[in-house]
Amino acid sequence: MSKLTETLYPYQKEDVQFMMNKPRSICGEPMGLGKTLITLATLEQMNPKHVLIVCKKAYLNEWFNQVTDWLGKDCLTPCDGTGDRLTGLDLSGPPYVCVNYDLLGIAKYWSALHKVKWNAIVFDEAHKIKNPKAQRTKNAFLMSPVTDRVYHLTGTPIMNSPADLYPLFHLMNPREYNNYNWWINTFCVMEEQEIWVKDASGKPRPRFVKNIVPGQRNHVNELNALLHIYMCRHEKSEVLPNLPPKQYRIIPVELGPERTQYETMQNELFAMLDSGELITAPKVIAQMIRLRQICCDANLLSHELPKTSTPSNKTQALLDLLEDTDDKVLVFSFFEQYVSMLSRTLSERKIKHVTITGKKTSAENSESERMFQNDNEVRVCMGTIGSMGECWTLTEAKVVVFLDRFWNPAINEQSEDRAYGRVNKGLEQNESTLIIDLFNQGTIEEHVHEVVRRKTEMISEIVVAREVIERMRSRR
Repeated sequence: MSKLTETLYPYQKEDVQFMMNKPRSICGEPMGLGKTLITLATLEQMNPKHVLIVCKKAYLNEWFNQVTDWLGKDCLTPCDGTGDRLTGLDLSGPPYVCVNYDLLGIAKYWSALHKVKWNAIVFDEAHKIKNPKAQRTKNAFLMSPVTDRVYHLTGTPIMNSPADLYPLFHLMNPREYNNYNWWINTFCVMEEQEIWVKDASGKPRPRFVKNIVPGQRNHVNELNALLHIYMCRHEKSEVLPNLPPKQYRIIPVELGPERTQYETMQNELFAMLDSGELITAPKVIAQMIRLRQICCDANLLSHELPKTSTPSNKTQALLDLLEDTDDKVLVFSFFEQYVSMLSRTLSERKIKHVTITGKKTSAENSESERMFQNDNEVRVCMGTIGSMGECWTLTEAKVVVFLDRFWNPAINEQSEDRAYGRVNKGLEQNESTLIIDLFNQGTIEEHVHEVVRRKTEMISEIVVAREVIERMRSRR
């Protein structure tokens, strides 16, 4: 028995057996239950000649370390610097090749990958190929039929609607699941919506189209039966019986001097909506994002960081929280620029911290993870929901602070689970995690928080935007 197999828990060994018996399958374990080790143990039993691992760019270094540490095998990753170079590399040489998703959409790189006979392809965070129209997904479709095994790793295979599952099932069984329209008409709830488009003369005309309703499903039993056939998954309550539930705390914050600026922009939003002109959803959402930026710090509306700035009320609330606890803390924000501002503020106050963002390289983010987990002096790890909300193991944190929430509850939960209920601490763990929300009262943040809190199912930003605007109007 190998060192890796000896470390596996019984439920993980069950998953390995499932994936060995089902060469095209989904490892759907929730965040923190060890999808990476389960997959590596499965590959180890196969003893393949060539394995392709596709992941987010930020996780290349993590996969490289896991493959070399656990399997003792060579693992090739794109050249340093840009992070997306395969030119001159012998892809058929090492047993493992790990690339980021973007390369699948670039013709010259995809062509090089397609020439190799892969024994297995692993799609980490497989919901990244949920769009069947994206070039990366189309190219993945072309590679699947000539590959012996396809493994999808995702704790959230459905982010918005059952349509997200179609690319995964097509990759696993392209003969059986080869009709996207049949899939969405079978498993998705469709509604007819009126949209306005300009005719040849430039005048707006109504047109009716069918759209997928986020958060709803048809033929639920049939869909669950399919998932049962193709996916292995255990709930955390099964695996960690002593794990207490998360604790939630809400701390309302008053908007400061920027209240006037906020109300002016809010009135501009309502004036735009009431103008009778054709307004696109992205334009409305962009205006709502600006309102949310003001709630964090009005300086976010500028493209440059201010040289000096009095902390916003929200920033000051965070500083007060950090002063009142000796525990390690994760801090999430939707806005990368806000994380940069906070990092400078913490540095000025001699608070040792690290950051994980999309602007840093995979190696730099991995070093931030290592320091937070192992250096007792590093009390705070801050990052964006998009970059720090997946993959990273940050279990030293006892407190998770959200300075703003993402539109989608599933993504928020992923972020919470960076610190909660991860098996690297053992199955007998009995420590909870405190989740704190800081939001400005009487602003768009309060409405977003309430709508997202109520909607625990998958949901799109357009749905949230529509309900938030209705709540904002009712409070005027």
